[in-house]
Amino acid sequence: MKRSKKGLYPRRVIGLTGNSGGGKTAAAEILAGRGGYIIDADELSHGAIKRGKPAYDEIVGAFGDGVLSGGEIDRRKLGEIVFNDEPRLKALEEIIHPRVTGETLARLTDPEIMTSYPFVVIDAPLLIEAGMNRHCDYVWVVTAPRHVREARIMERDGLSGEAADRRLSSGFRDEGWLESHADAVIKNDGDLKDLGEKITRLLEATLRSKQYV
Repeated sequence: MKRSKKGLYPRRVIGLTGNSGGGKTAAAEILAGRGGYIIDADELSHGAIKRGKPAYDEIVGAFGDGVLSGGEIDRRKLGEIVFNDEPRLKALEEIIHPRVTGETLARLTDPEIMTSYPFVVIDAPLLIEAGMNRHCDYVWVVTAPRHVREARIMERDGLSGEAADRRLSSGFRDEGWLESHADAVIKNDGDLKDLGEKITRLLEATLRSKQYV
């Protein structure tokens, strides 16, 4: 997969994404343990909607005071509004994505970060949708069979099987769409040891490569 921005940064930049329950967070933790600097897009988006930040006023203006709890934006209330409502979800993304992308680029051009770590990972569930894959040398997608993802979501979030199924069915993309944007697909259908071994092999091959592929 060719991208115009390959090799733009002094360290390899890996974009990590995947659907809920696939194991993306576990993969990011493994990569951090291998020495990578992790840019957590979820963490950045949480910070972007805090009171006093520009996105806060835009979100309240677009969705109303009903999204607030104690003066802060309640992500659960906001999520209920955009759940399975693609136009409203896109409106929210148009507010948040530029802020997250801006902070991501600031870190990618931070000399201390880019000279202190052997590689950088952009951990983002909406990596492709936000266009951040254009700043990655590689895109890795972490996937698992639907029944495995459903079981993980039930255990992680304390949901019933029906609720977990609804969450998985609420997305507007499928695994095939994600994989079509990937340089590598990591099948996370085993345990953490198996996932760690897969990531380690892939990372070692990536860092050994003398040119971007």
